[in-house]
Amino acid sequence: MERIKAVLAHWNISDFLIVERFHEQTERILCHIRTMEGDYFLRGIPCEKEEATVRGNVQAHEFLGNRRHMAPAVFSTADGCNYVADGGYWFYLMEYIAGKNLEEIQEDEYSLGKLAAKLHGIQGYDCPSGLKQDKSQFYGWFSEKPFKEEFDRILEELPDFTLYEQCLIHTDLGPHNAMRRDSGEVVLIDLDDAGIGSKYLDLGWAFIMQFVDFDHQTGVMRYRFDLALAFLNGYYEGRTLFQKEYDLIWQGAVFTHISYMQTYGPDAVDSLWSILKYGMDQKEKLWEKWCGTRQPKIF
Repeated sequence: MERIKAVLAHWNISDFLIVERFHEQTERILCHIRTMEGDYFLRGIPCEKEEATVRGNVQAHEFLGNRRHMAPAVFSTADGCNYVADGGYWFYLMEYIAGKNLEEIQEDEYSLGKLAAKLHGIQGYDCPSGLKQDKSQFYGWFSEKPFKEEFDRILEELPDFTLYEQCLIHTDLGPHNAMRRDSGEVVLIDLDDAGIGSKYLDLGWAFIMQFVDFDHQTGVMRYRFDLALAFLNGYYEGRTLFQKEYDLIWQGAVFTHISYMQTYGPDAVDSLWSILKYGMDQKEKLWEKWCGTRQPKIF
């Protein structure tokens, strides 16, 4: 409590209530703060993170939140700064979004697709994304695994994404990182790595990572064609999706899934490999379904 009080003093906030703390098991400090003037969201990141990363986070919130209302806005301190270092943490104060997270339902995936199209069409942002686009980072992985040779063949087929359209991206586009305000407007949250990067990596994330529904108890998988089609309908509303671009989205899906294969520890690698292979097998099936339902659907 005393630490939070000292931090909020930078914003001249002294009378407040901590409504809720989030992810207390992590090193981050995330708090819903209530004051007489309104509600805020306080975010603290350990100073081990480079200041440039924090500056990029705040810049993305300024650009998308303060100027375009597509994300939480950030508030300046009494000294005119948008973030501070205090007690071994970087802190910044944001607008609290009154609403709820999007869900894995068709209506919300459609809304998320529309928001992604709007995001990718924005001009005038120049801060690079924190997402590494170089596939060479993966070549040394899984030397002890029987699928190593096939894994490397898959890597060989991935393009250099820096040669394709670069735009403002989120890097983790999913219902868990979007909220619907009580007013109905959909906004993005958690802009940790947002910045200029590959459109196809941003679009591809969900097509294996999210749309493959994996039962951890039984190992049974199914593909959420309904959600994938809803997302595509939202993104390409009124526009044509050509097969060349569809192929690039799936290459982005493979890249982003691979990028997470070391994240959950060695015990998860075999399952993630199975999910990758299963997901890749759904590509042509989804294309056939998309071609059979070309007209955008309004949910």
